[in-house]
Amino acid sequence: MKYFRIGTLNCQNSRENRKYVDEHAALLGRHIITHAYDILGTQELTKKFMKKVNEYLKEYNFYGGYQYGRSIGTKLPILKDYNQSNQIMTTKKVIKVRTKALPWFPFNYDDLVKGLKKMSISRRIVTIIELEVIDKTVYVINTHLDYYLPRIQKRQLTCLLKLVKKYSKNGLVVLMGDFNLQTSNAMFSEFESSVNALGLRRVPVNEKTNANKFKSKSAIDHIFIPKKWKIASCGIFDTDELNLITDHKAVYVDVII
Repeated sequence: MKYFRIGTLNCQNSRENRKYVDEHAALLGRHIITHAYDILGTQELTKKFMKKVNEYLKEYNFYGGYQYGRSIGTKLPILKDYNQSNQIMTTKKVIKVRTKALPWFPFNYDDLVKGLKKMSISRRIVTIIELEVIDKTVYVINTHLDYYLPRIQKRQLTCLLKLVKKYSKNGLVVLMGDFNLQTSNAMFSEFESSVNALGLRRVPVNEKTNANKFKSKSAIDHIFIPKKWKIASCGIFDTDELNLITDHKAVYVDVII
């Protein structure tokens, strides 16, 4: 019987993390080592921060492309420090990696105006890795959805559902990330029912996972795992080192494979 720890964490691409990158990368590295994740999906992790964290995580490898790519995202000064990724960290051998763009630009004029006012319009991506876990092919999908525009969120959920359908045909699927949606949201409930029909279930972590200043009352960061995997334990990590790095909590699940 094998216990396997999977987690998701929005690392927050903040001014503090850019200013204190050395100190905060050390704190994140310590958190990951202490809690011994087998797979950790991250959001908002910049290249500079990732490189610093990697100095403390010799047993881990990082996988995933960047929000604005490696060319334009590194050459334009205005984007260089803000070009973030949905990196997946793991100690396991990865067979394939893919980074895919999600729908992110509004087609509706009102959404365009609202998005510009709230500065919410941003290119969104999803990272997919393929690996073997106990002789089973597993696809890990890690993402970060729009936080303000429901029509954009709907399009992004539709894209994710297509990916789950595609990869479920060839192996087991783990889906995780910052969805910016609570389970009480009707759109998210519909999505949850759809992936449930494809053999996935949401890990029952319902505690609020983002800062108190936001209106959400329960989790917006979620993990979906194959139904056939048994859950040994699950919850959030709300620790001092994480509170210095991000306004999100780490969500984790220990599964029995």
